[in-house]
Amino acid sequence: MKLEPSVLALVAGDLASERSLADLLDLPLSDVIDGTGLPRIRPVLLALSARAVGGRPDVEAQHAAEALHLLLVAHDLALGRRGGRRRRVARRLLMRLGTNALTIRALELARHASHPEILGEVVDALREISDARSFIESSARSSALPPEELWRVHADGRAGAVLAFCCRAGGHLGGGDAIAITALSRYGRHVGRLSHGAEDLAAAHAGDTEHLVQRALAGRPVLPVALATVRDRSIGSRWAAFAEDPQPDVAAEILALASRAGGLRDARELLARECWAAHRALSPVSPSPYRRGLERVASAFARPEAA
Repeated sequence: MKLEPSVLALVAGDLASERSLADLLDLPLSDVIDGTGLPRIRPVLLALSARAVGGRPDVEAQHAAEALHLLLVAHDLALGRRGGRRRRVARRLLMRLGTNALTIRALELARHASHPEILGEVVDALREISDARSFIESSARSSALPPEELWRVHADGRAGAVLAFCCRAGGHLGGGDAIAITALSRYGRHVGRLSHGAEDLAAAHAGDTEHLVQRALAGRPVLPVALATVRDRSIGSRWAAFAEDPQPDVAAEILALASRAGGLRDARELLARECWAAHRALSPVSPSPYRRGLERVASAFARPEAA
């Protein structure tokens, strides 16, 4: 997903450097650079949110957001296949820091942020991530949730939790009132779903079977496949068997089945609804270039195949 240069220009001077993040986490710079050459979405959202309510972000809150994100990345990629740079990076993160150390580092960074509410917001985000994992594990054992709802719980407990934190933190740092901060939090939740779904849909459009393999190994549903099971229950059975032994050739078959069943079309429609909801969530925030920037971020996620 590529952000418009005009959006990035709004907060270019506010964004913390990846070098400072690497130094704080005592990691090589190569381990925190995502390889795209683009600014990370979490600091961008935090900065836009702070500016949208009349203030500015600080470096500590941005780094706390990145520590939360790296905690999720390290956990998921460590479950992936052998080999590959991203998994090696995840292994190094876990060996050098461990998930407990990443959690503590996020809390330490939040404690030094310029607003006292940031620490509590990190605690709430960590609790939400943990609760979502517990709920997902219990639901997987009992098959209690429909596939689309399970996908939504995954999205809300991962990108949704982190991006909602970014927007709430930005709201606090900007001096926003309770109504504006709640609106920004709701916006962040919807953008988390957009981010989660856009990655799945872009991979499906590209025929990226490795994406399905990695999702299956991490126990995470893929949006077009989850939606397709509503129309064709046999796809759900194929996915369950695939999750036990993820093979690229089977992944290609599942992608083809999901496409024929309308899963890609349904995924595009879901992203359009989430984009509309994200825009609507911002209505209590006063119009400004920064609010328009937030709206454009949501719109960019809703067009993943165009990225």
